[in-house]
Amino acid sequence: RISSSDGGFWALSAARLRRAYHPPPSYVSTMKLEQYRTLWGNIDMADGHLARSPHRTFEDLIPELARLGYDGIEIPFKMILHIGKDKFKNMLKQYGLKCNIMIFTDNVVVPGAGILWGGPYPGFTAPSEGGERDKDKLVATHLQVWKEQVVAAQEFNPTVIVSHTLKDYFTMQMAERFFTEALKWEEENGYFVCHETHRKRFLHSPWVARDFLPKFPKMKITADLSHWIMVAETNTEDLDLTQVIEDIAPQVYHTHCRVGYDHGPQVPDPRAKEWLPYMEGHERWWDAIWKAQAARGQKVSTMIAEHGPPNYQPTLPHSREPVAHIWDVNHWVHLRRQIRFAELFGKDHTSRLIPSETQDHLPQTSPGESVLGGRRHGFRADSAEEKEPDAKRPRSGGC
Repeated sequence: RISSSDGGFWALSAARLRRAYHPPPSYVSTMKLEQYRTLWGNIDMADGHLARSPHRTFEDLIPELARLGYDGIEIPFKMILHIGKDKFKNMLKQYGLKCNIMIFTDNVVVPGAGILWGGPYPGFTAPSEGGERDKDKLVATHLQVWKEQVVAAQEFNPTVIVSHTLKDYFTMQMAERFFTEALKWEEENGYFVCHETHRKRFLHSPWVARDFLPKFPKMKITADLSHWIMVAETNTEDLDLTQVIEDIAPQVYHTHCRVGYDHGPQVPDPRAKEWLPYMEGHERWWDAIWKAQAARGQKVSTMIAEHGPPNYQPTLPHSREPVAHIWDVNHWVHLRRQIRFAELFGKDHTSRLIPSETQDHLPQTSPGESVLGGRRHGFRADSAEEKEPDAKRPRSGGC
């Protein structure tokens, strides 16, 4: 007897085989790929010890990432303060690396809080506490905490600021108040901030994003689609989820490449044969983002692979030994995306990573083209339907 999960695997595998015989077309673009490496799961202050990282200190990690050909790193702003501003800037300058900076609107990862990575640091607002009943106060505090970090991050000349924005339980009205002010302020000051599609944050769900983003077409997005596949409890063949992803792709400027599945945000090992169909499905989604970026005229596409340490990474009982080595998993994802970018946009435009001592580009993947097949599926948000001319609206049946 084939279980429902087995049936999903075989359906994915059959679709993967069909698409493997249709090589992707090349897309004319001068867009280049830059690859950044997350510090999460690498150094000990970001759970590197739990992931059994081979490079456990900032001083040890940075030269190795430069040797492997990474363009830069992605790091929380508060962690920079903990490392030390001058030390951080000097290390990046010495090894020729850039940075993306992550900011948050609440919790212990903001510089106005204590507990993690030192703090509270002077000059930064304390985050909201759980149980707050005043909606206006909540929005105002999240906005102030966020603005302070955006301004302070400019000292490090980040390529991208990645924002974990608001909470998933905020109302639409609260989010509209926040983003109306935040996006106006971003534009007035020339700040480049990409708000992430992350669980616990306002854009935690593809269906929330479907309904909300048409109201804010100037919002820039960091896409982490591993969260959405879990929230939707589905697989990468899902037509409705894929349609939402391709609809929001024109607003995506930065991508977090982690492979999720219907029951979690991170498969145990995307290189394993039972998970390769999910890897290839995510690659199709990431390809759609690249194509939208190229069509928009984006000059540089940035990404990180973000398979995380335990407890994101499954472990063996009792020993807590990770079932896969995420140092290798992430480098493999980076190498696969480098090859895929060259297939789509040309070898001269892709990144320049080299294999590590423990991981090359194998196993290969064959993502193929979108499951939508050039047709529209599903329905739009009510606000988008209202703006769309009748002639362009999908006919009954959703296609």
